[in-house]
Order: sequence, then structure tokens, then C-alpha cells
Amino acid sequence: MKPNSHIRCMFAGANTSAGFVNFFGEILAANTNRVFIIKGGPGVGKSTFMKKIGQDLASKGYDLEYFYCSSDPASLDAIAVPRLKIAVMDGTSPHVVEPRYPGAVEELISFGTYWDDEVIVSNRKYIIECVEHGKWLFRTAYNLLKEAGMAYDEWKNQIAECLDKNRYRQKVNMFIARIFEAWESGGNNSGSRHYFASAITPLGIMDYAATLFGHGMQIYPIYGEPGCGGREVISRIAEIAQWQGYFTERFHCPVEPEELDIVLIPDLNAAVINVWEPVRSCIPEISGVNLQEGLDLRDCLLADPAYGKYRKAAAEARERFTALLDRAVKYIARAKAVHDELEGYYVSAVDFEKLEQVRCQLVQKMLKYENSN
Repeated sequence: MKPNSHIRCMFAGANTSAGFVNFFGEILAANTNRVFIIKGGPGVGKSTFMKKIGQDLASKGYDLEYFYCSSDPASLDAIAVPRLKIAVMDGTSPHVVEPRYPGAVEELISFGTYWDDEVIVSNRKYIIECVEHGKWLFRTAYNLLKEAGMAYDEWKNQIAECLDKNRYRQKVNMFIARIFEAWESGGNNSGSRHYFASAITPLGIMDYAATLFGHGMQIYPIYGEPGCGGREVISRIAEIAQWQGYFTERFHCPVEPEELDIVLIPDLNAAVINVWEPVRSCIPEISGVNLQEGLDLRDCLLADPAYGKYRKAAAEARERFTALLDRAVKYIARAKAVHDELEGYYVSAVDFEKLEQVRCQLVQKMLKYENSN
């Protein structure tokens, strides 16, 4: 891999308190030259296929975006090549992707062409059992995540009762004024795209924030537990930046998917990141970035003993949230184990030599877009 090749990692879909939430349409919208959508069952090599394509392109110096699977964090759901405006995506369940402009932009690649139907049919009974068992495990996991979300809301609401709102407004206004004073105004692209930097996986919460920030980027951290208003600050900054004409990358929270966890402004080489447990307890170790003075909203919490009842209730809600999250993760891990078993019924049916030929042809086809932008 060439030194100037940078790989950013993130999730286009995530397991959340609202179920499975995905932004796969954002990948389609951002890659306008060509999008290759792979169709095929589990264990047929879709992730390996994409990883090998990524290795080939990284060795040629291309920056890449890797979109990992929240239910199997060792697997890829998609890769994108920003310079070529090309992506390769897994278009099968649970993130079914269909072409908007078939042939003109998107191209379907059916891996079913390269497997032996008789081998798969011979395992029909076991395949159906695995699929149904996996669905039940995910339903249970999502019910637990929904309960965890309710406990999280209570945690957040109790902390909000302790917030000194006047001090909060003062600190937030000063922080926003300070960072926008440091940024030049007058962008010419007010669009945005949405993904997840972190996700709830079979291994617990995984956070790829450190891969998103490039050399020399200004990083502004916000500290404070749920209820301190950190996400509201990030949303406000994102809206102001967009109003000023800047394109923003908005990364959502896996617990509250409607809320933002990070906003990144590429044209200003700057980002604002929320630092909160359980996603991240500190700023990720990132070499070459400029860590700026942040905003600590914990200073806005009232310490008066009269607020002790709220802090106690918040601690109890946090404990329930953590326990429910841990249980949900265990069910997601069990679902992954079932999925691994399911993959085993497909692997022996696939002609991987032919798929390798397809992969090599695809890389060559992608490289033809080098001069088309």
C-alpha cells in the first residue's frame, strides 16, 4: 500500500434502539460514475471480493472508504473510491439495495451465477432453520435495544434536570462563536451525507472515528454525558456550517440514531466530535491532527445536594441501560454465530476461481474512470 493511500472506516447501517437503521442510499448518491451492486447469499465471498478490490486500489494510491457490517464487523458492506466516484456494495438483506438508474449508473453482479444450485438445495432444510433462527435472535436483540433506549432516555432526562441552562447557553454560544471565528465563511456546496462512525456489534460498541480525520485537521471535542446537550451543539454547528455553504459529513449516534455524534466539514478540514460513554470515553488517538480547545459541558451540571435525587435516578437508569445493551450484544453475537453456520452451507457451492476472474475484470473497469471526472 502506498503511503498516500488513506482508508476511512465507518458504518452505513447500524443496530440501534430504533431497529436496523441504514444510510446505504447515501453511498449511491455520492458515487455517481458507477455503483456495482452485488447480489448473492451468505458465504459466497462478497466481503472478501470487496476487500481484495480495496487492496488493489490502495496499492495504486487511491483513498478508500470502507463500510463495515455492524452485525459482523470483520465483513464489509461496501467500499467506495471517492476519486473515481465509484462504489461496490452488498445489495442483499438486511440492506437491500436496488438500482435507481440500471445500466446507466448501477450495475448488478449476481454471485448466484457462480454457485452450484444442487449443493445449496441439498442443504435446504438447514439453511431455512438458520435463517429463521437468526431472525428470532435479531428480533430479541432489537427488543432489548428498544428497552435500552428507554433507559437511556431516562438517564438523559435525569441529567438534564441538573443542567444549569444559563451557564450552558453561555458556554455553548462562546464555543460556537469561537470556532466559527476561526473558520473562513463562504463555502459553495451546502450538501451533506449521513453515516455512523460507531455501531453496536457482536463485539460491543465499535468506534472508527479515528480513521475519519486526516492530517492537519482541526478537532474540537465536546465532553459530557447524555443530557448535557452535546449532541444539540453538534447539530447546531452542522446547520450553521451548511447555512454558510459548506458540505458536511454527519455521523449519527448508534443509541439515538436521529442525533449526531460527529460533524465533519471537509472544506475547512475541521470536525466536532462528541466524547461520551459508552461509545468513547476519550479522544481517539489520532496522529497528525490539531486538537483544539473543546467544550466541557460537565461544568454545567449543578452540584447542589438538592439535585441528588436526579443524579441517583440517572445512575440507576445508566445501570439499566448498560445491562440491557450488554444483553442485546450477546443476542447479536449469537445471531452472528448462526450466520457463520449459514455461510458454511454456501461456501462449498461457490466457484471462487470464476469470481476471482470477475474481480480482476471489475478492477480494470473501475480504473477506466480515472480521467472521467
